[in-house]
Amino acid sequence: MANKIKFERESVVRLASQLFWQKGFHATSTRDLQEAINMRPGSIYSAFGSKEGLYSESLKDYTLQMKAQIEGFLSNTDTVLEGLRAFVENVIIETKDCSPSAICMLVKANSEFAEKDANLYELSLNLAAQFEAYLTQLFEQAINNGELNSTMTALEYARFFQVQLTGLRGYFNRPGVTQLAQPMIEQMFLLIKKL
Repeated sequence: MANKIKFERESVVRLASQLFWQKGFHATSTRDLQEAINMRPGSIYSAFGSKEGLYSESLKDYTLQMKAQIEGFLSNTDTVLEGLRAFVENVIIETKDCSPSAICMLVKANSEFAEKDANLYELSLNLAAQFEAYLTQLFEQAINNGELNSTMTALEYARFFQVQLTGLRGYFNRPGVTQLAQPMIEQMFLLIKKL
């Protein structure tokens, strides 16, 4: 019974995450949530405390899913950079049309809450910092493996990677540029190796 409840909770969080990612927190009404996750408002509040509580869980789950995706690609490649490149190709080329938004949910949350909702803004900042720390560990490993020069710190590489990925996601939200994806990803990783 506990596993069924956990599975359903995870499923609800994932469905809500897709809706929040697409519309944003403020533009998502309780009615939208009701329809997307097939729960009545009372059940939503009972399970998550509030719309904010469900959003918080959704944002945390999104971050864990990104890490899990990267780990999956790393486990199927020989180097850290190959794994990260496979992740970028997946985000930019393979799943672009499947994502509810071209913008990373963490980036979207950060900009949505910058002016209001201090708790959710703080959460988005903390999760972004945790993800950056995770990427920093990966780039530290790449430096130690000799994949990268040690002229930059792992944190600087992680920051550069995030800026490039965010830029590519935004750029490829435009129509008629799909054919440029592979060459631009290639350029991104050539730049990383030259830094």
